[in-house]
Amino acid sequence: MNSIISEHRAIEYMIHRFSLIELLDDSDHTPEQLAIAAKAKQIILQNYKTPPTIKELARLCATNDFKLKSYFKKVHKTTIYGYVQKLRLEKANLLLREKLLNVGEIANEVGYKHQGHFSAIFFKTYGVYPKDLKISL
Repeated sequence: MNSIISEHRAIEYMIHRFSLIELLDDSDHTPEQLAIAAKAKQIILQNYKTPPTIKELARLCATNDFKLKSYFKKVHKTTIYGYVQKLRLEKANLLLREKLLNVGEIANEVGYKHQGHFSAIFFKTYGVYPKDLKISL
């Protein structure tokens, strides 16, 4: 079990460090692409638990859904869904460390309706189930 915890902490550290890296060279992106992608990211950060649909997000960013998806992926190197999922899992990871909520409550707190779906995605990302991590921390 100690090796699982050590591996989890190493993966968690690497994910955190990589998430801090912003694009160093914006020369491949137009000002419009950067502005739309940044606005979408800001909206998602504020609403990751219940994010707007792609169409709603595009409307909020004053663009269409095709441009939004394309620009977001080009600028942030991930899909909108992938980014939302990353935010939710990072928050869930923090909540698991606090040990105040059970796994079902944490899943609900970060926006997942079903604990099983949350656990499967968490395992796929971190290589350990949230219940096992909660017990071992």
